[in-house]
Amino acid sequence: MSTPDHILKNYYLTDINLFLKLAVPLILTGLIEASVVFFSNIFLAHLGPLELAAGALVSWLFATLMCIMWGGLSSASVFVALKLGEKDNQGIAFVLRDALFIALMFMVPAALLLWYAPPILLFFGQDPLSVSLATKYLHALVWAVPPDFTTLVLFQFLIGLGQTRTVLVFTLLWVPLNIFCNYAFVFGRFHFPNLDIAGIGWGTSLAYWITLIGMVIYLFARPYYRNFLKMIKPFHRPYFYSDLLLVGIPMGAMYLIEISFLFILTLLMGRMGNEILAANQIALQFGGLVFMVLFSAAQGLAARMGHLLGADDYQAAERATYIGVSIMFILIFISALCYWFLPYQLIGWDLNVNNPNNAKIISYAKSFLAVSAVFQLLESIRVMLFGSLCALKDTRFTLIISILSFWCIALPLGYFFSTYGATGFWYGIVIGSTFSSSVLIWRFRFRMKQLRRNA
Repeated sequence: MSTPDHILKNYYLTDINLFLKLAVPLILTGLIEASVVFFSNIFLAHLGPLELAAGALVSWLFATLMCIMWGGLSSASVFVALKLGEKDNQGIAFVLRDALFIALMFMVPAALLLWYAPPILLFFGQDPLSVSLATKYLHALVWAVPPDFTTLVLFQFLIGLGQTRTVLVFTLLWVPLNIFCNYAFVFGRFHFPNLDIAGIGWGTSLAYWITLIGMVIYLFARPYYRNFLKMIKPFHRPYFYSDLLLVGIPMGAMYLIEISFLFILTLLMGRMGNEILAANQIALQFGGLVFMVLFSAAQGLAARMGHLLGADDYQAAERATYIGVSIMFILIFISALCYWFLPYQLIGWDLNVNNPNNAKIISYAKSFLAVSAVFQLLESIRVMLFGSLCALKDTRFTLIISILSFWCIALPLGYFFSTYGATGFWYGIVIGSTFSSSVLIWRFRFRMKQLRRNA
């Protein structure tokens, strides 16, 4: 018997509402967090161009490290969501316990990497003066690792419970605190020591510690969260270490693959000329905001899927995915329209479009934006399906597809097409994304059929 249209309509409206409640706070969280880097660059620019260059080295390294850890530890939200759907509160506590242990396990190698990064930067030919300044920044930033990793796990715990607005609130508190601490330490304001570039590292560390302490106090103060924390039994089974790592490591590796691909793309564009490199950076700048929105929305979808899969409601889980993909595709299509019809307004954020000296950069940037708009439309499908497949614990497959699409299709085809113009790199990326989106659509439908057949 088919479901009546009015009931089906109510289902869709409910699913849209629940998806937006999870995804919108996460999207806002990602966009707000990006402002920290923006203000840090302003502070460093006031110190001088050498400090700004050194800060760029540290930002790239730390952002890459955190992207990998965010990918790896976000598996905690998937398992918390699944256990919540199963109404297994004790299981949620065990997942939180094991995720905290994994974060603790990775703190030491991450801290050592930051501490001993300067010789690695010198090995890759970076300017010794910039590396010398970056060393002060890195050594101060080491102290941000423990609270940062711990806060990351607690955020995943809250996301898995569907409490994404709480994550947004703590981000809204952390960001101005971080900016204030950075400003105070860099310039020695409000009776803080004047630490120059190292002040960014010390300010970030202090802000993370204050945020972590505040979050722990908040979680223990609220009975709902305190119940889970009281259920944590350090040495009791079951253990979720292997499950978290089996799902999380491919996720972290996938982020690393995509970040490294963009880095290689930047290097290849740089070989074609400074104008092309600058134009490509403009396209990547806007693309970065879009991807932040997409990956945040995908995590919200993964949490929603986890709740439904844990409750064995496979039909609603599949419907939730299609709704999430559709909403984000429409949103990115609006963004694409701006790329196609308002390119000069977008480029004008970075360059004076009326200056004839910028004509070449503007021409290249306009072409890159036009093609990257198509790429981002395809990515809205791929990234959202990635979130759904995470909830299905199918991250190894998505990792393989990412390797194939970026490194085996996009890069060689883009390099070949670039012989006809720099935009050729972006055409290669579009073809790679078309492949991965198509395969992930097939994979998602296949996995859902498996679930329904085995139910």
